[in-house]
Amino acid sequence: MKVQGCTALVTGANEGIGKGFVEAFLARGVTKVYAAARRPETLAPVVALDPARVVPLTLDITNDAHRRAAFAQAVDVNLLVNNAGISGSDTPAERRFLGASDLTDSRRVMETDFWAHVEMCRGFAPHLTKNATARDGGSAIINILSVGAMFCVVEFSSYSAAKGALALATIGIRAELMKSNVSVHGVFTGAVESRMSAKGTHAKTPALEHAHFVLDAVERGEEDIYAGLGAKDMHDAIRKDPIAFQRGRNERFWTSPMQ
Repeated sequence: MKVQGCTALVTGANEGIGKGFVEAFLARGVTKVYAAARRPETLAPVVALDPARVVPLTLDITNDAHRRAAFAQAVDVNLLVNNAGISGSDTPAERRFLGASDLTDSRRVMETDFWAHVEMCRGFAPHLTKNATARDGGSAIINILSVGAMFCVVEFSSYSAAKGALALATIGIRAELMKSNVSVHGVFTGAVESRMSAKGTHAKTPALEHAHFVLDAVERGEEDIYAGLGAKDMHDAIRKDPIAFQRGRNERFWTSPMQ
């Protein structure tokens, strides 16, 4: 995949990781970036980065009408970044399966962080496939996952479940598109500056640095990408002893202030 000269679409582009991708795309010479967000008024600073190339797009990824409008408008896309997502309720118990009052919040997380991303892939796949034949660089889908897709972050069980499901769906979508010159990449993101990580006091990778790291890996043809502070180290630790790693996380859960 060649980023220069492509037309990209980024969901959740108004802040954090999404805005970092918009900035990286502009720096790397894309032709156009559709910057998508639920609330269009939040996109003004992003459009101001380059009004000639940044196109604002109102898109709640869980809204079928919004998705269909995006599919109809952005027919020239050859690089899709599925980034928009939520971490779940501000009430810790509601982010769990047994401790929650009901599963309303878990279903909302699954709809946003899993099903909506799959719908985005389905809706844009025909455009990506068609546009892949029109340029030497092909087309690509980048699904922003999380290190929490590799194990269960018990304090955010519903989030991990949704991201884990999306990680497996990414593999399935990759298989379906492998003969069409559309590459599909899963990004297991560690600590990166974003709205979700804002409350944490730990060190984080700047969003722009994260985006460039991901795009470098995409251009090299890497399918699974471990980006952001601690992501690769965590992947290696899980592979070394996944049972011990998860047991440690389960034990930590009972002493966590987010518990």
